Amino acid sequence: MKNTTIKICNETIHPGETINMAMPLPQLYTCAPLYMPIKVVHGKNAGPTLLVMAAMHGNELNGTQIINRLMNSPILKKMAGTLIAIPVLNVQGLMNRSSTLPGGINLDTCFPGSETGSNPERLAYLFNTTIFSMADYCIDLQTGPLNYSNLPQLFINSKDRKAKLAAKAFNAPVVLGSEGEVGSLRALADEKNIPYIKYEAGEAMRFDRETIKVGLQGIVNVMRQLEMLPEKTHKVGSKPSRSFFTEKYLWLHSEASGVIDSKVELGKYIKKGDVLSVIQDPFGVKADIIVKSPYEGIVIGKNSMPLVQEGEGLFQLAVFPEMQKIESHLLDWNVEESSDHQTIANAGN
Repeated sequence: MKNTTIKICNETIHPGETINMAMPLPQLYTCAPLYMPIKVVHGKNAGPTLLVMAAMHGNELNGTQIINRLMNSPILKKMAGTLIAIPVLNVQGLMNRSSTLPGGINLDTCFPGSETGSNPERLAYLFNTTIFSMADYCIDLQTGPLNYSNLPQLFINSKDRKAKLAAKAFNAPVVLGSEGEVGSLRALADEKNIPYIKYEAGEAMRFDRETIKVGLQGIVNVMRQLEMLPEKTHKVGSKPSRSFFTEKYLWLHSEASGVIDSKVELGKYIKKGDVLSVIQDPFGVKADIIVKSPYEGIVIGKNSMPLVQEGEGLFQLAVFPEMQKIESHLLDWNVEESSDHQTIANAGN
């Protein structure tokens, strides 16, 4: 079935068109104009509308790179439905190399927004009413905070069947179930019944080649699952990786300040009692503190700073019912991903 004409920001987009737009935002106090970039691919044939967005927190750059690579891919020439891509949602955060808006406000606490509210609420309202309301599915590309790196992982509402199916297709190693907090875009998506996937991988203000590859391939996988792109022909005997799901994950916090010597890497399977790190006194006065894992699990988040304060998060663990299967799964997943990451430019086959 042929697609229909749509309108975004008073711009009419016809089937088969690809356009770049700049949505006006409240101007800066210097009277300088500010714009949010919007990229739209409107397929010739009908299909769902997928919203892919990045830089909700302005210093999270991996998602911006994922979107730019996706938009340059020839595979989109075969696309049905509509792809709306926002490479930078929090433009002011990007300008300031900050995760927040001016005033230290987290944009992801301001939804659904208000037309007459604060500056962040007006931004949230504008995005919600102009862009988000058009989406049938949403993929939100984020990273770990500054100085914290995350294993590629997805967050979904475990009660949303469509979100689960999309997450399964995305094929990150770990899927975490949780509910969105009040004021978050995830909570708004639940309210609007829009299947929402948050992809967290890597670290703020850093490009991570592998997490960019995983994210890019994941979006293409979801588009195939939604029949926006043709199915990929699997090689005979090939066995696709599968994600593992859990709702149990937690941070381990430092019991003292000092210099941390980490003993484990992201994705590492650890047993209860395994040594995770050693905290040393930088002045060499106090005895070393051995940090052991209180659980059996997988390291999915890690503090990358060598200096830590008491109470700071050191490691994030995901705990699964069948840990031995998880250990072998992560090894297989790493091998398969390294051999399966073909350039998306050749993905039209």
